[in-house]
Amino acid sequence: MVTRLINQFLDAIKKRSLFRHHDIKTFILFFVIGIGFSLAIASCTPSNSADAPAQQPQVPKLTVLKMGHQKGMALLNIIKAQGSLEKRLQPLGISVTWNEFSSTAPLLDGMGAGAIVFGGGGGTGSVFAQAGDKSFVRVAAGTGSTRGSAILVQENSPIKTLSDLKGKKVAFAKGSGQHYIIVRALEKVGLKFSDIKPLYLTPAEALPAFDRGDIDAWLIWDPYTAEAERKLRTRLLADNSTVFGDKAPLESPSFYYAAPDFVRDYPDILKTILQELEKAGAWSRDNYQDSAKLLSKLYKIDLKTMETVEERGGKREVLPVTDEVLSGLQRMADTFYELKIIPKKIDVKDKNYNWFSEQKW
Repeated sequence: MVTRLINQFLDAIKKRSLFRHHDIKTFILFFVIGIGFSLAIASCTPSNSADAPAQQPQVPKLTVLKMGHQKGMALLNIIKAQGSLEKRLQPLGISVTWNEFSSTAPLLDGMGAGAIVFGGGGGTGSVFAQAGDKSFVRVAAGTGSTRGSAILVQENSPIKTLSDLKGKKVAFAKGSGQHYIIVRALEKVGLKFSDIKPLYLTPAEALPAFDRGDIDAWLIWDPYTAEAERKLRTRLLADNSTVFGDKAPLESPSFYYAAPDFVRDYPDILKTILQELEKAGAWSRDNYQDSAKLLSKLYKIDLKTMETVEERGGKREVLPVTDEVLSGLQRMADTFYELKIIPKKIDVKDKNYNWFSEQKW
C-alpha cells in the first residue's frame, strides 16, 4: 500500500517536471525517513508531558459514613440519638453507621483497621497511637466537665489523700485520659508511677472489681463516674480540677479524630460532622434535661444519673486544633516518654497527625 502511494506521488511529480527522476526518489526517501522518525519520537513521548498534564485520580463517591463513639463523648452520642447527621447527609446519598468502643485506644485501632473514619475520645489515646505509628488525624478538640473525670475510692477506704495511693492497686483504662491524670496526680505528691500497682481495666471490667473491693482506687470518666457514685458507696479522692487547677479544660482535652484519607478526600463531609457536633454542644448546654433523656436511653443508664452528668457537662465547645490546644497534650507525651510508658519521643504538633484549621467550619 505504501509503495503504491509513493509511485503515484512520483508520477504526479514527473508529469509536472518538478524534479529529475533520481532527485525525486532521493527526496521521497528522505521524506519517508523523516516521517518515520517523527512518529517514533511521538510514540516515546510521555502522555503526561507539559503539553498534556496528568489526570488526577477521581475520588470515589462516599456512600457510607462509618462513625465511632464511646460513652463519655456526649456530643457524638447526642447527634447519634437525634439522627441529625443522617438528616444532613441523606440528600447526598450517604448513609451513616455507628460502632461503639470501650475507650480511645481501641477506637483508634479500629480507625487504623478501616472500621470507622471518624470518632472521638481522650487525648491520651492519641499519644499512644502516635507513638505506635498508628494512622489518624486530630481534627478538633472538645472541652467538657472536669468534675466528671475522677479518682474514686470506697467510702470506708483507709485511703484519705493522694499520698495514700502508694503501693495500692489502681485501675484505669490504658491509653485513656485517666492514665495521664494518675501520673500527674502522683507527681503532685512526690510519688512516681512505679509507686502504684496499675491495673489496666475497661470500665465494664473495673466496676464489678471495684464493688468487690479487688481494687483500691478507680480512675473513671462520666457517665461511669456518676453511675458509680449513685450505685456504689464511693468517695471522691480527686478530680481533674484537683490535679490541674484552672488549666484542667485544656490540660487533658478530648479530641475528635478522622482517618487521613477521609480528611484528604472528603473535607466538606468532615466540616458537616463538626458543625453538627457544635450544634449538639449548644443544644445540650441549654437543654441538659432533654439531653439527659436522650443519653439515658442510649447508654441504658437511669435518668437521674444522666441528669447529674449533663448538669455538670461544662461548656462543651468544639475547638479547632491549634498550638495552644496541643500544648497540654505535648506535656502529656513528654511525661509518658520520660516514664518509658511510650517507646519514643513524639511531636504531637506533627502536621501528619493534625488538621490545622485557620477558621471554624
